[in-house]
Formats: sequence, C-alpha cells, structure tokens
Amino acid sequence: MSKKVNVAIIGAGLAGLACAKELQKNKIDFHIFESTDGVGGRVRSDYVDGFTLDRGFQLYNPSYSEGKRLLDYQSLDLKPFCPGVAIRDGKRLRIVVDPFRDKSFRLRLIKDLPGNPLSQLGLVSYFLKYLITSDAQIATTKDISALESLTKSGVKGSLLEKLFRPFLQGVFLESELATSRKFLDVVLKTFLRGTPSVPAQGMQEISNQLSKTINKDNLSLNTKVIKIEGNKIFTQDEVIETNKIVVATDPSTAISWLNLEKKKMNTVTTCYFKADQSVSSLIEAKPILFVDGKQSGPLTNAVVMTNAAPSYAPAGEVLVSASAISPYENSDLSSVKKHLSHIFGVNTQAWELIKEYKIKEALPAMTPPYSLISSNQITNDLFVAGDHRATSSIQGALLSGTNAATLVKVSLGL
Repeated sequence: MSKKVNVAIIGAGLAGLACAKELQKNKIDFHIFESTDGVGGRVRSDYVDGFTLDRGFQLYNPSYSEGKRLLDYQSLDLKPFCPGVAIRDGKRLRIVVDPFRDKSFRLRLIKDLPGNPLSQLGLVSYFLKYLITSDAQIATTKDISALESLTKSGVKGSLLEKLFRPFLQGVFLESELATSRKFLDVVLKTFLRGTPSVPAQGMQEISNQLSKTINKDNLSLNTKVIKIEGNKIFTQDEVIETNKIVVATDPSTAISWLNLEKKKMNTVTTCYFKADQSVSSLIEAKPILFVDGKQSGPLTNAVVMTNAAPSYAPAGEVLVSASAISPYENSDLSSVKKHLSHIFGVNTQAWELIKEYKIKEALPAMTPPYSLISSNQITNDLFVAGDHRATSSIQGALLSGTNAATLVKVSLGL
C-alpha cells in the first residue's frame, strides 16, 4: 500500500507538534506519524488510581518565549512551585528562596545561604550579569563548562557544593556540571524571569494542547516509521511518498538515520510515592524542591507534588516525587526511602511506591563547545527537529520545531 503526503513529520513529541502548528498556520498540508499510542514524546503523564504521574519529574517555566506564543496558559492552569530550594544539610534544613518573589523566608536567607560573603557576592554578581545579558550574547559567549563558569565567578566552596551542584544536577541530569555554561546561563536567566510550574492536570496537558487543533486525519498513532529513503518513508504497513520530511523523533533515532554527530543521553529514574500528611506540612506546606547538600544518598531531589498541585492526587492524598541520576538510577527501594526520610526528616516506612520510571534517554547532554541553535535542514527536502538541535528543554524542543517548519515553508517557495 502506498500513498502521498506533502510534508511528513515523523514523531509527535513537542518538536513535531510545534512544527505541525507552524505548518498549519501557513496552510501547508502535513501528516504526523507517531510510533506510540499518544502525543508528547518525553512530555507525557500517566493517570493511576487518581494520581497524576508525569513520566519523569518535569517542570514548565512560563517565561519560555515559544511557550508564550504557542500555549494558552490560562487553560493549562499552571501551578507554581516555590522559587527556591530546601537544602538538607545534616540535621539542619536551609531554606534558600528568591526574596523578591517569596517573602516568607526573606529573613532566613542571610543565615541559610551557604558559603562565605565572598562567594555569596560572586553569586549576586553572576545573577545580575546574566539578568541583563541578551540571549544573543549568551549564544556567542566563549563556551566552558558550567562548573568552570561558576568557580571563575567566585561561586565555590559550600555555596557550590551545597546549593548549586545539588540543584543543577537535577536540571542537567549529570553531577559533574560538565554541561555548557551557555545552557547554565539560559537556565539561571529563565529561572529569574519565571516560576517553574506544572499544569493542574499534568505535563501531558502541554502536549495535548499543542495537538488539540491538529485534525485527527493528519495524525497517525501507533505507526512506526522503520526507515526513510529519499522522499519516501517506510512504516510497518506502507510506503509513503512525500515532498518534504521532518524527522522529529527521539534524538538517538534522528542521529542514527541522519548520520548526525552522536550525543550522550543523560538518564534519570523518578519514583512516585503515596505519602502521609506529615511531609506535606513541612515548611508551611510550601511546594519547594528538596535537595541533599551533602549528597549522602542516591536521590538528586524530591518534592511534594500535591503542595503545588493538589489535583495530582485524590482529595486528601499526598504525592511525592523523588529522582535519581547516574550512577544511582538503579538504586533499590529501601535506599530511596531511607534517603527520603533523611531529606524530609520524616518517617517514610509506610510510604507506598505507586510507580517507578527509568528513563534511559531523558535529556541530550550539552557539553562545551555547544551551539544553542543547530541547523534544522539536512537537504532541500529533509529536515530535523528536537531539543538536541537547540537546548535540552521544552523551550528548545518548541523552538526547533518552529524553525524546522519555517525552513520547510521556504523550501516550498512560499
């Protein structure tokens, strides 16, 4: 069986959906081929016994420029987290939050912020510098690792080891802070401009909203593309002739098909627990991310999801997310619960594991030298989109998809 489509988009992740929306806006016919049973790629959620479980702990920052353009924030009903972190430092719990956005712990900041006055001054100057630095300036800055960038700015010692490394390793999904300083600068700038949040009904709602205006006849689910040859794509059932092809698959598949530069993929394991009320009342029930400043166990971070979004659980229930990165992604349940008990300072023995997600290819690594935007065009008829062509973020995926659609439009002479 064979058919013909104008533009074939392979993959209904965020990049593929953003590409489709841009093509649709320009009245360019397309068809999306998705190998799984739903849209979203790595941004999906499961709904288990009334609990909303995102596939891996994920947050959305409403300051993302592409998100502002493509998404309806009011409909998403974004639930913000506290703009800061709670640091377990032995028996002590340090609360470090942005004093301008959350005044609750403003007076604690001076005594709770790790580090000496000199390193703290380095932190302030670093933030001030990148708050006024344009994205274009960040993109053209000489690239070094995030670790080197921070230490050169004076962020070192306990400030680095108790705050920045525990926090950033949860963003980068790697503990060496070997990620590009360009992405570090983008992350910090984005954090200052917006408060990380989740949609009330889960991260899946972002993907659902992007696909909402796409005609069902333009989307084929459970349709795995096996290979592409010239202007043809081959599924398990048919051969489809196309004018243009956009490869918006997972990074590994795209790299393999298109012979692109190989990229390491960072891993993460996220466990969701049905917890008790004792943990939800900590720190005035603030929805704040907990990290271990001494990294005394397998977990990278943990958070009470229902303190931000009560809709993530049945009424009266408490949902906790706990994540671990390499080399602790295969830690046993008892070690995870023991570390949770230490981080939160509560008894976790009775907590019930709802589901565990082992995500082997969670984010493309971004080691220096790194380009914040890579080409989306392979040939005149072949294009690629995904966060591996921009930044490893929702913003990067959306921007890459939009850019690919723009190039398709130009190649069609429109």
